[in-house]
Amino acid sequence: MEIKTPKYVIQPAGKKPSFFREHWVLASLLGLAVVTFLLGRYSNIDMLQAFKGQKQTWVEVNQQLTEENEANKKTISQLQTAIKVKEQAIKELQQNLTSINDENAVLKADLVFYENLLSHKDDIKKLRVFEVQAEQLDELVMLKVVLAQKLEKAQLVKGKVALKLKGIQDDAGQTIDLVEQFDLTNEFEFKYFQIKKYTISLPKGFNPTVLLVELKSKNKKVISEQFQWLDIIGGSTQEPEQSVIVTQN
Repeated sequence: MEIKTPKYVIQPAGKKPSFFREHWVLASLLGLAVVTFLLGRYSNIDMLQAFKGQKQTWVEVNQQLTEENEANKKTISQLQTAIKVKEQAIKELQQNLTSINDENAVLKADLVFYENLLSHKDDIKKLRVFEVQAEQLDELVMLKVVLAQKLEKAQLVKGKVALKLKGIQDDAGQTIDLVEQFDLTNEFEFKYFQIKKYTISLPKGFNPTVLLVELKSKNKKVISEQFQWLDIIGGSTQEPEQSVIVTQN
């Protein structure tokens, strides 16, 4: 019986692979990670620098806008002040114009008065009530009485004036002594003419009808003239209805 010996093949051992070759994938991934990190880092730095630059630009633009805004505010304030000054100047001019117009109206009224006075110089032979006007202002009555005498060779005349207002109250006739009732100044003194102005108020329920004006001069002559109230109220001029001269001894 023959015994067979097993056959073995002996091969030389090969070289062992290097660590890098064994882990090249890992190394590649690690290198890629490092490169990615570096790229990301420097990229972030560039972005950060760009952001910082942009932020600086924004700060400068904001500062410029703030300065422009302050300048615009100052300009607007100056313009508003100028407008207020102009408005005040216009208002003062309007007030001055109104005042001038009022003065002109007064001067025109005075001119009309003097022209009227001169036109009656031939009729004024003695002391008389030249005209009477009354104007209602709310609860008050402005009363204007003009006294005059002859313009040629006129002498100073003195005396006292009496004002009596006749009317109806409670269906009965009533007479109010205005000088006594309202403590009016009743003395007159002039050479050519004198304007007397009074402020009175009418009793409630009193309807005036006639104003009686009496002039008592120092020579003891009494001149009595009466005026219809409806004719003199409202600022109109009314000639006396009648004149009576009484010489007292």
